[in-house]
Amino acid sequence: MEISIILVNFNSQAFLEKCLKSIKKLVDKNFQSKKIEIIIVNNEARSLKLKEVFKFNIKKIENKKNLGFGKACNLGAEKAEGQYLFFLNPDTELLVSDFSLIINKFQNDNSIGIIGTKIIEKNRRGIQPWTCGKKTSFLRILFKNSINKPWNNRKSIVVDWVSGTSFFIRRNTFQKLKGFDEKFFMYFEDQDLCLRLNKIGKKCLFFPYFSVLHHNGKSWNNNSFKKQAYYKSQNYFFKKHFSRWHYLILIFTKKLLNK
Repeated sequence: MEISIILVNFNSQAFLEKCLKSIKKLVDKNFQSKKIEIIIVNNEARSLKLKEVFKFNIKKIENKKNLGFGKACNLGAEKAEGQYLFFLNPDTELLVSDFSLIINKFQNDNSIGIIGTKIIEKNRRGIQPWTCGKKTSFLRILFKNSINKPWNNRKSIVVDWVSGTSFFIRRNTFQKLKGFDEKFFMYFEDQDLCLRLNKIGKKCLFFPYFSVLHHNGKSWNNNSFKKQAYYKSQNYFFKKHFSRWHYLILIFTKKLLNK
């Protein structure tokens, strides 16, 4: 088994079906089905039932409740047998994609730990911003991490982090890092993982030659909950990766800006 594709489902079944069909199309075109498996971690109370039968191996994990993105991904990774893990949001579809390009990149450069893909946002009809970049800092928050805009690069570049929407990582590297920090319910868990990867001497690569379409945020209709979860994760991220003074400045600034 070469690639384990891990999808976390929450209120996304309609998009999940499209995602699986896009994977099927890619596999039919240029990749052997026996080389991949798909692991669907269902974070809903109701059991997941797929309408279509796919020829590749699909494993399902039923959590019966929403355990959060990071924890669900970790559960999926525990069941994975592939040499490489591909974490992919269910509200995506593969576009210009070739798994062989990813595998070759890993095999030719052992210093690469994570490969993030180009993400096209459906609503924007263009590249989705803030999907890779430098480590989030106080100044980058103020400028909305828009300096240089690395997600617009047409060639591969090394970055501090890539989006959890769509990225590849060696399974043994993910195990070495002990997976996602489950204290992040959603948001910032991807950046935290990438920063921990950097600390063990591995690189994050933004790889625009592999792209996905993202319907973006269709799992969550409750914007108030999303905002609350975002700032809770942001606070924890600053506590974990910065000094206490940085954290206090962040809190003060958010209050000043009425966030």
